[in-house]
Amino acid sequence: MNTLLALLKKETMEFNRTYKLLILFAVFLILAILSPLAAKFMPDIMAQFLPKEIAECFPTPSALDSWAQFFKNFSQIGLFVIALLFAGMIIHERNEGTLIILLTKGLHRSSVVLAKSLFAMLIWTIMYWISFSVTYFYTWYYWRDEHVPFLAVAVSHLWLFGLLLIAVILFGNVLFKSIYANLLWTALFVGIWFIVSIFPKTDNFNLLKLATNGDQILQGLYSVHDYKWIYMMAIGFILFIQFITIQIFNKKSIN
Repeated sequence: MNTLLALLKKETMEFNRTYKLLILFAVFLILAILSPLAAKFMPDIMAQFLPKEIAECFPTPSALDSWAQFFKNFSQIGLFVIALLFAGMIIHERNEGTLIILLTKGLHRSSVVLAKSLFAMLIWTIMYWISFSVTYFYTWYYWRDEHVPFLAVAVSHLWLFGLLLIAVILFGNVLFKSIYANLLWTALFVGIWFIVSIFPKTDNFNLLKLATNGDQILQGLYSVHDYKWIYMMAIGFILFIQFITIQIFNKKSIN
């Protein structure tokens, strides 16, 4: 436990030293604030540049629009930033040679993987739920009388997909020596599920639904029951990827 805490402290100091924590906080805060603001004021802004007949057809902004914008921002930009910041967690230390120093002092390789995975998932969790709280406040401020059903389910789905993506990114850190190769691997993983989504029969097993169907859940088009297999697959994938990441890293040359 002391070793794990020491590694988490080391990761935190490194994240602060390279300003990654500040960058992540700033980007997520901007996305969280922009979500309700864009939903509230974008129709009025667009009305200034469009014919009156078209502008009058715009629907009245609602809390659902704010959350739809939230899911759009974080499933695209938010997760992309996460991939960029964590794509070199292990790769960077392997290339710099600092990881060898830690391992020669008796540190277990599995401890390195577990600490970095836990750190990345904690950072994602903290930043994501802070962002959710900011969006929730502004959405409540502008649409106080509107109740958004199934909100907790929808936001939890995107959070779970973020954990899965981090597991995939850490696996790429072990497989490759290049950050670009890891980013390509992560994009390939997401792309595969995009291809899977083309086939209707895979709808109940498509992990990408965790990141893309948030607004549809709010509209009542899907229920928790529709995701039971996806939940099990996502959790199973996370645990399995963590396991094989440790196994491969234990046998992989650090140089």
